[in-house]
Amino acid sequence: MHFPFNFFIQFLAAAATGPESLSEAQLIARYPVLGVATFVLLVVGLLCDLYLLLRVVRPALSDSPSAGGTPSLQIDAKPWNMRDLLVSSALVALLLVGEITVALIFQVAHRDVEDALPWLLAMDMALRVAVLFGFVAFFRQRGIDWRRAIGLRRVAPARAIGFGATCFLAVLPPVFVVIAGYSQFCRLVGIREETQDIVASLATSDSMAVVVLIAVFAVVVAPVFEEFLFRGFAYPVLKRRWGALTALMVVSVAFAAIHFDLSSLAPLFALAVGLGLAYELTGSLLTPITMHALFNTANVAMILYVRAHS
Repeated sequence: MHFPFNFFIQFLAAAATGPESLSEAQLIARYPVLGVATFVLLVVGLLCDLYLLLRVVRPALSDSPSAGGTPSLQIDAKPWNMRDLLVSSALVALLLVGEITVALIFQVAHRDVEDALPWLLAMDMALRVAVLFGFVAFFRQRGIDWRRAIGLRRVAPARAIGFGATCFLAVLPPVFVVIAGYSQFCRLVGIREETQDIVASLATSDSMAVVVLIAVFAVVVAPVFEEFLFRGFAYPVLKRRWGALTALMVVSVAFAAIHFDLSSLAPLFALAVGLGLAYELTGSLLTPITMHALFNTANVAMILYVRAHS
């Protein structure tokens, strides 16, 4: 279950209004709280951008201890290689294909999708958790301290989470700018914003179990699973082979592509770049996990707000 969460107003215009088409101005007029919340988040985000530029990025780039900086790139070589990455990617892809096959069987059998959705969601989350435990077993078989490998011992958890919250706010303004430009591009070339079934279910389902499972998936399971695979496992391997910039671009493109939503491709790429940079600045995977979880939480909260006030 992939979430092509675009961003606030544009996403809600597609996901929350159903067949009724509202302009962004009309949507803000109908839900002024969302307009105010978006404005406040963007202003705070700009302040966070300024803070990071002055207190973190500039000193880090200087590599000067006297300036209070640390080396700009915190992700070092990991004890796994390209072969491990290719094998694990193939196995994960195989498991996901199996999951899709099961979903198709439900449809071919003409089972009620709404009734089956809680089971499909639970299976999807269980699969991702099983994959994560599989990686833990792989690390133990190799004698790797997985907590150290993904930086959980590098930075205190409270500091990593706090920095992740700051980076979440900081990434909002640039992502918003990308969305504004990419939205115009999509209209120009005829790319339509379409709501995926799983997102529509969050906005319209009468089943509380479905709503809770989707929220848990988006806020907890997806951030941990995707950040581990892309930033935690794949990025260090690609960085060692191709360098930080190329690895960051490749991982960000892959992250955007696996959400299977052309209308949100560029915004997701911009978000992924921010997630990768945050990981490099701290060396702790907990930082991009926090960013990802907060980003999804904001989207889920806004959808539920519209759902409650429609």
